[in-house]
Amino acid sequence: MLYHRPEQTDQAGFYGAWCRLQPAQRAPEVDEAGLYLDHAGMWLCMPGFPQPYRPSDAELLRRAGHGGSRTELARACGSDLTGLNVLDACAGYGSDGLLLAQLGARVCLVERDRLIWMLLHHRAQHMPRTETICDEARNVLQGPLSDDDSPSVNAWNVVLLDPMFPPIAKKALPNRGLQHLRQLTENSLVGNAKAEEELPELLALAKARCSGRVVIKRRLKDRVTGRADWQISGKSVRFDVYLGEA
Repeated sequence: MLYHRPEQTDQAGFYGAWCRLQPAQRAPEVDEAGLYLDHAGMWLCMPGFPQPYRPSDAELLRRAGHGGSRTELARACGSDLTGLNVLDACAGYGSDGLLLAQLGARVCLVERDRLIWMLLHHRAQHMPRTETICDEARNVLQGPLSDDDSPSVNAWNVVLLDPMFPPIAKKALPNRGLQHLRQLTENSLVGNAKAEEELPELLALAKARCSGRVVIKRRLKDRVTGRADWQISGKSVRFDVYLGEA
């Protein structure tokens, strides 16, 4: 369900093909996951949370403006990203892929969960050099080639793979946004053992369609998939980098 302010009816209508629409003056408390659209943007409404959640665009712009090209992510992808075609194959809220777009790349963001994709699409639609696709990463990596000048091209310069980290036994909860991602995908392959088994297949597909680098984002102590050409580590995550074969 997409709840929306009455004055946002036209904007909400775009999403009518993917969900039911319901006018509402304010974000409701919900029994199942839904979205709310108002003048500030699109919000995620989750059961048990009286306040809706929205990823921070201000934080994204802050990251881009304060050393964005020197972050571990940018260095793993190649630092000078201007004009590169990037596929963010497991985009989620798009925080990493949209940062790469802010740094000059042309980014295709892929998200398979419909609600998360709608939130991502609305977030990205006013950002330059971006497109979003609601589909499985595997389908996009195996999909037909593009004849135009969009980021969906024969070979990407960079493919970013950032599947949900597998759960670990610890008391501290992840931040609220990641909690919601895990809740929405807990019945899918994301974040479970089977998803970990699929990662080598995604890596092989990505390398075959990438002319530059395939980058896998992992926690520091997570096992390495295959044999990485090199790694770049931060405080809590690392980026395993593989050379493409396209």
